[in-house]
Amino acid sequence: MPNSFSSLNACSRAIFSSLLDKDRFRIFNYIRTLVPHYSDAEDVYQHVCLTLWKKFEEYDRDRDFFPWACGIAFYTVRNHYRSLRHDRHYFDQDLMETMSRKREQHLSNYNSRIDYLHECLSSLTSSDQKLLRDAVFEKRSIAEIAVTTEKSIQTLYNRMSILRRELAECISRKLRNEQ
Repeated sequence: MPNSFSSLNACSRAIFSSLLDKDRFRIFNYIRTLVPHYSDAEDVYQHVCLTLWKKFEEYDRDRDFFPWACGIAFYTVRNHYRSLRHDRHYFDQDLMETMSRKREQHLSNYNSRIDYLHECLSSLTSSDQKLLRDAVFEKRSIAEIAVTTEKSIQTLYNRMSILRRELAECISRKLRNEQ
């Protein structure tokens, strides 16, 4: 079993790095579903990455990396909880398995949802796109935006709420059509 960085050949290291880089957010979000404390989730994620590295030679490259990584993450989380049994805030095994399945299903179409979000955003008016860009991406306060657009704060909050709902519905519709 490989235990060090040099144990995989250069090609395998590059493939591993590429696969992990592509799915690292989904893997971490999957872990966060099962581990409520952020710092604990980060620790578990580090253990998962190390285990993925050590077991990478066992990975079947004809299959999707994300479900394989989630399987390893699931057992790493179980081990984490086994070590915390004295803490009264641990999840029951059945609950953890149910949450795991649900989150894995939800995250399996993450890339599609991001693509659909971009499509749905592009269908908005330029003023709605600017509002979202200012509030979400540039992290300007609604009060700041209200001053520059000469609209009331409540009007902008209402519009943001409508846009979030429209984007969620648009993405859901596209996901349903995909199936």
